[in-house]
Amino acid sequence: MVEIGVDLVAANPNLTFIFFIGLAILAVLGLRFAYYAHRNRTETEITAQTRIWSHLLYVGVFATLYALSGLLEIVTSLQLPEKSALLLATTLLLAFAIRHINHVAASAGADEKLWLGERAVRVASVGAVFLLAVVVSVDGTSQLTAAVEGLSATAFLGYGVICVRGQMAAPRLQGTMLDSLLRHLLPVLAFTGLVSVVNLAAAAGLDRIVVLHVQVVFIIMAATALMTATIKLRQNLAGL
Repeated sequence: MVEIGVDLVAANPNLTFIFFIGLAILAVLGLRFAYYAHRNRTETEITAQTRIWSHLLYVGVFATLYALSGLLEIVTSLQLPEKSALLLATTLLLAFAIRHINHVAASAGADEKLWLGERAVRVASVGAVFLLAVVVSVDGTSQLTAAVEGLSATAFLGYGVICVRGQMAAPRLQGTMLDSLLRHLLPVLAFTGLVSVVNLAAAAGLDRIVVLHVQVVFIIMAATALMTATIKLRQNLAGL
């Protein structure tokens, strides 16, 4: 039976309060981000950009679901360790969105030569998210699950950064709407990914409460970056 009541994070009232505020902000801003990504997807007349907006729509959805899962853990007796897979999926979808911006900006031939194993990378990345969901369902929060989450997030973050570096050097992208969107998405990718990457410290044996203090800072920064990115989505929608 699910009981209603405050379930303290790491038995720390102050940390619980900060997590509650941070997750509540992330839930609201994630929902707004998803809404404006959806509006851009329905209003755009450029078919090639549809997948970008679809990725960003699910970024907002997964970020919101992660935040709501965390809030449920605080205000009820529910334990939802699977929420870490939602956050990892958010990071992965951000990397995919950034990658597709490059696909839209670059010529098709050059894109295929540069990313010959693209499909294999995507399948492996999605598999890593499902692996984390299965492992946390079986093992709960442990050093093993922290390692799986941290290593996967590091790979996704690295994948996204590599894509960003290539795109910022692309002449076709510079000064365009996609260039501006990319620069707004990069902080979201960085802070969202770092929330999970910090788990590597927990896997290495660092005190969990220290890890949680760092994570909540990155959660708040990710929410702030989402707010800024949403403004860009609104500006783009107004220009359609």
